[in-house]
Amino acid sequence: MRLRLYENHRFVLYAPFYSAHAIGAYAAEGLTVELLPSPGMGLAEQALLDGAVDVIWAGPMRVMKHHDTNPGSRLVCFAEIVCRDPFSIVGRRPNADFRLGDLASVRFATVAEVPTPWFCLQEDLRKAGVDPERLDRVTDASMADNLEALREGRLEAAQLFEPFVEQALASEIGHLWYAASSRPHDLHSLCHDTRSAH
Repeated sequence: MRLRLYENHRFVLYAPFYSAHAIGAYAAEGLTVELLPSPGMGLAEQALLDGAVDVIWAGPMRVMKHHDTNPGSRLVCFAEIVCRDPFSIVGRRPNADFRLGDLASVRFATVAEVPTPWFCLQEDLRKAGVDPERLDRVTDASMADNLEALREGRLEAAQLFEPFVEQALASEIGHLWYAASSRPHDLHSLCHDTRSAH
């Protein structure tokens, strides 16, 4: 059996998938999994529906967003992969007493590559009494670019995931202010078209 799978990003959170390839676990079960690069944010869902692949991995928010835009969408999530929010806020200077309200007084960047981190952070901000719309936020730079902006002092903080968090800490570009994994969020799931047999 062959399964075509879009991977939206290649990063550490999906290590179990790559490990399964490396040790031959899929092949041992008679399954050939072909990892294909996603055509881009917001495009993988339609490509799945068009039959380009059998499955994508994506957060449930992407599927909900697809349903909002396409009320008759057949996409469903069927397996949880990441159980906690993997995104962190890294600041240029140490801030051991960091509170989310501190973001109201600094220029910071959110993840642009995928929508879920900002959606989750907005909810955390609202719960902390902070209006997300009033923040001085960079929205259109990649995490690699934001890491460089931290280094150069153009940002005070950035929302990142691995390996960027570790790169910032190891090179002393930044300091961990907030690890969102301290509270649960069901973030990433395998998704498929309900017409599919998979």
